[in-house]
Amino acid sequence: MDATGFQLDRLLPASDEYPMRPIEDAITWVDGASVDAAAEWYLVVFRSIRRADVDELELVRHDDAAHEEATSAPGFVHYFKGPLSPERACLSFCLWTSREAARAASGMPAHRAAVAFIGDAYDHFTLEFYRARKVAGSLAWTFEPYDRAPAGSDEVAKAA
Repeated sequence: MDATGFQLDRLLPASDEYPMRPIEDAITWVDGASVDAAAEWYLVVFRSIRRADVDELELVRHDDAAHEEATSAPGFVHYFKGPLSPERACLSFCLWTSREAARAASGMPAHRAAVAFIGDAYDHFTLEFYRARKVAGSLAWTFEPYDRAPAGSDEVAKAA
């Protein structure tokens, strides 16, 4: 664990079916933080079915360039590139300090080039956006769709 109590490079797929499972069940989140660690991050999940005829070298080139670019962007926390399943399914994600940081990075040149390659690379893909939380005192993480007000917030009380 680093000084923050997180070791996110220890995260792994929770099962062979991880690309199709809900994000909270897809990854071994408890392996990435100590009990004392706490954080709230913006999580961007990319689920995909890779085309059988994709140019793998070109896909890796785009992915590596976008990843390298993202690591230098303000607000970048972690990138997880999941393994490809036998059905050519994959789940990858990025953690960011904020939605604004993620959106700013999505406009960077290597990311835009990777997005332009999506049609050549995937039969299907989806993006999901979450508020990922890890509270001190527990190993559990929570995930809420980002467009929903955080649990316990004034916005939830006003909506009720």
